[in-house]
Amino acid sequence: MNWKKVGWLVSMGLLCLALVAVVSARIDAATAYPDNIDPDAVKEEKIVLSTPTPHPIQDAWPDIDITLPQYAMVNSSRLLASSYVPDVALIDGTWNMMFDVSALPHLEAMMQDLRDNGFGVYVGGAYRSYSYQKQRFDGKCYNIALEMGIEGKEIWLLPEYQLAVEEAKKYTMEPGSSEHQLGLAVDLYDKQYVAQNYDHMNQRFYEYLDSICAHYGFIKRYPTRKLLLTGWDEPWHYRYVGEEAATFIMNNKLCYEEFYAHYVPDFEY
Repeated sequence: MNWKKVGWLVSMGLLCLALVAVVSARIDAATAYPDNIDPDAVKEEKIVLSTPTPHPIQDAWPDIDITLPQYAMVNSSRLLASSYVPDVALIDGTWNMMFDVSALPHLEAMMQDLRDNGFGVYVGGAYRSYSYQKQRFDGKCYNIALEMGIEGKEIWLLPEYQLAVEEAKKYTMEPGSSEHQLGLAVDLYDKQYVAQNYDHMNQRFYEYLDSICAHYGFIKRYPTRKLLLTGWDEPWHYRYVGEEAATFIMNNKLCYEEFYAHYVPDFEY
């Protein structure tokens, strides 16, 4: 008798038995029920043992024309001309707040959504003309200059006045650099605040607003976490860019600079 052949056959038989045992164990484990599930209930009630699949992050960049006015990038490096005046109309429920005519219905629908869900809505800022922004900026420069001890009849002509100008840029946007001039930006609060301190504002209001704004075509334009990219920390400032772009930006937690740079390769933050 060929004992080597017999030994080989025995070894293969044992290996097959071991493999069958492993496969059976894995099948049992895969069909085992969690402790809080009654197997009979599964058979009788047809309980589905599965976990919800989370919504995937949208990763297809929108096919848009970035040159359209609603996508305009406005900052200290990309200034609007003093002659730029959008077509605006009064925001319903306000005395003198204006907004871009084409985007106004979306803003008012979003505000009504907030009211329907128990929130008050206060518009702290909307369209601002170039001249109005200039007045705001010049006033800030002047007050800072006085605080610095800079005085004179024509104070703005003094060399040291430039120090006040540079300091003012930290708090107020220069004329031409504000999105408010586009007529597509709005500052929203749940009430009128004495000081613009986000930590002291109604966080539930902003949590809800952030969850619905993209549906109406708006984005949170200057979130705190993106300060180094945008240059501003204004979590109450919302910008209209249309539903498609807004949904992509908010779902992927981008700031507008990050979104814009995808379409304009030579854009610098």
